[in-house]
Amino acid sequence: MSLDSFFNPKSILILGASGSPGKFGNQILKNIIEIGYTGKVFLVHPNRDSILGYPAFRTIKDIPEVPETAIVALSSDLVVDAVEELARRGVKNIILQSSGFSECDGWGKKKEETLTHIARENNLRLIGPNTIGLIDYANRFATTLTPVRNFEAGEVSFIGQSGGLSGGLGWWQPNDLRFNKIVHLGNTCDVSEGELLRFFAQDPSTRVITAYFRRIADEIVDVIREISSQKPIILHCPEERREQLVRAGAICASLYTEIFELAKIFVLSPKPKGNRVAIVGPSSGAIDLALRSLEKNGLKIADLGPNTVKILKAKVLNEQAKTVNPVDYWPPSRLDGVEVGNKHKVAVEALLEDENVDAIILVLELMKEIEFDMEEAFKEAAEKMLKPIVAACIQIENDCYERVVSGLHKLRIPVFSEVERAVKATGALVRFYTRLQKGLKTENA
Repeated sequence: MSLDSFFNPKSILILGASGSPGKFGNQILKNIIEIGYTGKVFLVHPNRDSILGYPAFRTIKDIPEVPETAIVALSSDLVVDAVEELARRGVKNIILQSSGFSECDGWGKKKEETLTHIARENNLRLIGPNTIGLIDYANRFATTLTPVRNFEAGEVSFIGQSGGLSGGLGWWQPNDLRFNKIVHLGNTCDVSEGELLRFFAQDPSTRVITAYFRRIADEIVDVIREISSQKPIILHCPEERREQLVRAGAICASLYTEIFELAKIFVLSPKPKGNRVAIVGPSSGAIDLALRSLEKNGLKIADLGPNTVKILKAKVLNEQAKTVNPVDYWPPSRLDGVEVGNKHKVAVEALLEDENVDAIILVLELMKEIEFDMEEAFKEAAEKMLKPIVAACIQIENDCYERVVSGLHKLRIPVFSEVERAVKATGALVRFYTRLQKGLKTENA
């Protein structure tokens, strides 16, 4: 049975809807309105005829048609009976947003086992219990207990085992990411992490899969091995499982927030052809940080073609420059943003045309005196986007920082706060597509 009915139902029933602001049952309704859900909505309420404009009925039997999906936000002692009644009514997909089950005590665990038994006996699919719900920005549907905002749909989907890390997901906003689907699984009495990974792998609107799992079950590793050649799968990897997950094809983040840093490079960047990198920046120290990180991330410094070297020596580098790659243009002839911006523009456009370069890392260190317009400097390069360009924004004066990052975001150039993170993300991008290409060659051999 497909999981699509959980994310794109034509009609829904809410048990536990409330007319009282601040109640979870009221917030679910507000979220449905906020996100712009256009399907049919039915409510069950003992004494209300409507709530927030949606019709309410006294019992499940009174609903005029069988809803495709039901959302249960009742007290835990009412949930088992409610699920049995929904099964008798013919409902096949249920999201259990009630708590008080195996996460609490032995009695709660027994109730949860009963729910699993009911699901098996009646061919039901259950998400939860103890889930805060899900959001689908593409299909404009949300069931979350916490407020949802009407964000534009993106290409990243997220699976979480933590409700607190699966709600509004404000962590991703500084990374200029847009999400497609977000789901908190709760206690997984039926639908599992592996099933959702497979679902997102087949979902045409999901380009990158991200996840935070508190526990890495063997099923998760097996499914990642099965689907990792289809799409990038980025997750926080506990140390004891890291090697196993990497072998299976996962892209491992060391920190929770790094999940989304890595995701943005896959969303914003074209496929790299190889691992040869050019570095552009004004600081030998910052450039040295990048160089030290290259090898352990599977990257190497590119040997530039003669035409590129000619352009850089004539228009970018000064006479004291010891190398042509990294492109260390410091010091400029004067502290002037126009000159510094032009050096970046010329360097990046020359490197984009060089067949020996597969990716470009910009190390940006700016003060007001040498700040330049990012869009003006990189617009042509970004429009072509022949190869990945990433930016590490370090030591940028506060007055400049927002303008610089905003300009890069408008150009869809991924931005990182540290040189090492920019290099790590570039390495992850290269490894994924190298692995993918090797797999395709093996299949076609």
